[in-house]
Amino acid sequence: MANRGNINSFLQSVGARGGFSFSNSYLVKFNFGANSIVPDALAAAGVDFTSNSNDMIELLCDEAQLPNVNASTGTQVGRYLGETAVDYPTGKIFTEFQLGWMCDANMTAHKFLTVWYDSMFEESSFGGDDYSSPPALRGEEFNDVISPIQTRSVARSTRLNYPDKYLCDILIAKTERGVKSATQRVSEIFVMEGCFPRSIDAVPLSYGVSQLTKVSAQIKYRRHYVIYNDVLPFNSQQGTRSAQKRRKEKPEN
Repeated sequence: MANRGNINSFLQSVGARGGFSFSNSYLVKFNFGANSIVPDALAAAGVDFTSNSNDMIELLCDEAQLPNVNASTGTQVGRYLGETAVDYPTGKIFTEFQLGWMCDANMTAHKFLTVWYDSMFEESSFGGDDYSSPPALRGEEFNDVISPIQTRSVARSTRLNYPDKYLCDILIAKTERGVKSATQRVSEIFVMEGCFPRSIDAVPLSYGVSQLTKVSAQIKYRRHYVIYNDVLPFNSQQGTRSAQKRRKEKPEN
């Protein structure tokens, strides 16, 4: 094994590249299209999801995954004398990924997922009643909330909405702490196109020790691409400012 120096030179080399990457620094953004019905449905459920006020949903997203990268393969036999089967790539495979949230008292993250899921379908009865966008209920006590509810017709149909009504693009950015903010240095942004929640995992509720309520969902998407960003210029700026800060804090002899 070649001599690559001591631990100090190793740390200096890593520091020149901006230090190590940590898994708890990232950003998640949701971009619904102009024809999407999800933001209006969220507003009816008491969740404001306009372009400037969806920070709560993005902030409470405490678990995200960069998507897997797979390729479908074919097999070729007999290319050369004595050679066995050889695999070759034939296309990209896009597998689902998981997002998880911590829930506030308004269950904002859970409402976001369930409303998004419900927006994929339209429910209506043969009498013309539309159950797809129920009005938001207001009340403090359980009986106040439950009293206005009307029983839905058993003879109701469910139809799938058009994709532009519910699909969205999800951006997951891998970030690192910088001088200006905790997410200043962005190295990669994965853009998942045509996303929708395939399943929402069960949320356990039980008596006993109080625990933070969390919800997670499996997200399907059409395909993804990656935006690459070079953070080395920001690394040098951060190193210069850190050195200046250390010199100011160093006591004079």
